[in-house]
Amino acid sequence: MENEKNEKDQVEIALSELMGDDQTLLGVLNLVKMFKDSGNLEVLEKLLTENMPGNTKAYTSLIDKRELHMGGISLANALVALMASVSGKTSQSVLNVLLYNSEDIWDSMIDGAKQPENFSLLRLMGMLKDPEVAAGLSAVMNALKTLGSLLKKVDTE
Repeated sequence: MENEKNEKDQVEIALSELMGDDQTLLGVLNLVKMFKDSGNLEVLEKLLTENMPGNTKAYTSLIDKRELHMGGISLANALVALMASVSGKTSQSVLNVLLYNSEDIWDSMIDGAKQPENFSLLRLMGMLKDPEVAAGLSAVMNALKTLGSLLKKVDTE
């Protein structure tokens, strides 16, 4: 009985905090509206109802696993690093160029794989004179050099 009273008190405190802060309440409502308008709220609801075990102890034991917690922490660290990486103007520009033109990249890769050419040494040397090939090869070589330098510093312990 005492435990239920404490839970009710905590819920009332949380609701009064939420109701007292109009900006937070509006933010939460806007998020729910965006989820609803995009159809993602229904997807999330369906996902939870279909995949959540009826036995809450099974669900709790899954969430309480150390591996899940460590994986979550590692994922959060990786996401922070990704956000830091994408926050730079150069990385944003490169990602935008690659992502918005990815269809062309994939198509050219598939065409090359489906219709491979035999290259002689002279043909390869001729291709290196193409400014676009030279630029792409230089970019890859510079990236490989930097990648090699960075990977030497990785602590594997």
